[in-house]
Amino acid sequence: MNSYSHLEDLSNEIFFEIFDYLNALEILTSFTSLNRRMSSILQIIPLRVIIGYNYCRRQIEFLSSYLYFHDHQVISIHTSDSIRDYSSVISLLFNRHNFINLQSCIFHSINTSTKLGNIIKQIKSLNKLAFLSILDADQKNINENDKHDLTQTILMHKSSYLRSITLQYPFEYLDMSNYPSISSNLISLDLYISGSPSTVSVYSILPILRLCHTVRYLRITLQYEPLAENNNFK
Repeated sequence: MNSYSHLEDLSNEIFFEIFDYLNALEILTSFTSLNRRMSSILQIIPLRVIIGYNYCRRQIEFLSSYLYFHDHQVISIHTSDSIRDYSSVISLLFNRHNFINLQSCIFHSINTSTKLGNIIKQIKSLNKLAFLSILDADQKNINENDKHDLTQTILMHKSSYLRSITLQYPFEYLDMSNYPSISSNLISLDLYISGSPSTVSVYSILPILRLCHTVRYLRITLQYEPLAENNNFK
């Protein structure tokens, strides 16, 4: 007698393993509304949101429509702020959703039109956040007020899980000595200090070192403006 196996015959544990290799959009486009059992599994799995530059607005809207009822399942977000036909993707996601269980967050190339106020507010409340990275490829897109609020919010974050911070946008860090402390469980820190030679020097690193009691891996990029020279200290 011939025996046939179907996808729906697989155990829940195998589906959980499969979903570990897929991001949220891949899971939703492939398995949503497949059957009642699959729908129940999708209610409980962790979701990893990955949005690359080659995505389009239609895909973001589809993903967002599902996240209205499942944003609490999102544990990681890795997104470019600009896609093929839309900018300020980060604002769209954080204005519509509350990612209360977010553990890992990576932002790429924040657009000049992106409003960071609500994003900063949410970051403050993320008590499970362990990894945060902001990579501003153009280096000038975030305004100074947002840089100040964002930097202070991140470095003084109270999450007991926070282990790694990367802030790759130019900032002077002149008020770093006024910080009472930085995250007490931080292991890795990567900063980009930038400013005029009159305000930024190798001595700008000292206030940071005084606060890095638990940091094991420290990388600081020091840039003098308007000169193009860079000196890296690791």
